Amino acid sequence: MMAGSKKQKKITSFLFYILYLFVAVIFLAPLVFLFVSAMKEETQLVSDMSTLKAFLPYGSLTLDNYVQVFEKLDFLHYFRNSALTAVFQVAVGMFINGMMGYALGLLTFRGRKALVSLMIALTIIPTEAVIINRFMVAFQLGMINTFWSLVIPNLATPMYVYLFYQHFRGMPKDLLEAAVIDGESYTGIFFRIMTPLSKPIYATVAIMSFIRAWGDLLWPTLVTRDNTWRTLPQALRGLSDSVYTFWGQIFAFSAMITLPILVIFLVFQRQFVQSVAMTGIKG
Repeated sequence: MMAGSKKQKKITSFLFYILYLFVAVIFLAPLVFLFVSAMKEETQLVSDMSTLKAFLPYGSLTLDNYVQVFEKLDFLHYFRNSALTAVFQVAVGMFINGMMGYALGLLTFRGRKALVSLMIALTIIPTEAVIINRFMVAFQLGMINTFWSLVIPNLATPMYVYLFYQHFRGMPKDLLEAAVIDGESYTGIFFRIMTPLSKPIYATVAIMSFIRAWGDLLWPTLVTRDNTWRTLPQALRGLSDSVYTFWGQIFAFSAMITLPILVIFLVFQRQFVQSVAMTGIKG
């Protein structure tokens, strides 16, 4: 019986590994297609696009597509705009959302339950439903076509507040009470005690916030009027015209703006996985 049970477990584990491998291939295939296609000549790329050859790095591989992107566009200018926007949103947004989640998850005050209910309700409202209102507020404040119009409306996000709230709600109350007895203020508890213990959730929210800011197209399109503060997703339109779409250049451009996200995830993947696992255990 024991031998049969072990054999069955091995077969089950093998089947699960096959399933995991299949899922991994599905997720990695678009990235392989992207980076391989970015190095192919235009004619070869178009002919391979509808076949499995699109995933194979063969033929005349070149970096000409990357060179043409820099010749057509001021890539570094758009990169700077996107980087400043994303970094500012991540740094300031984590501070704001983190403190709100800390207050709702650990502190006790009048109206707390109503605020939590409101926050949960706001998480299900799509951005498109309120984006015109946000635009009108930004317009009335005179922020259109400025750096502040890109970042300020996106700093406080109900979903990120909810993630912090879930995390801090699971922190031991005894830790908070002991710090209060020792004379520590609530602000000091947040910065000196809770923040160092919350690195995984901060890493998770940072990655999610960076991806959102880095790839946002709708809001920057609404609030920018010229190339002064336009971001990378908006610059992508400059690689095609009414006659022809330059696929090789588009793939090269997409590869360059995808690379920073991959690097950030690889650097913080341990904290990201740890945060997801902790959230699953608490949920």
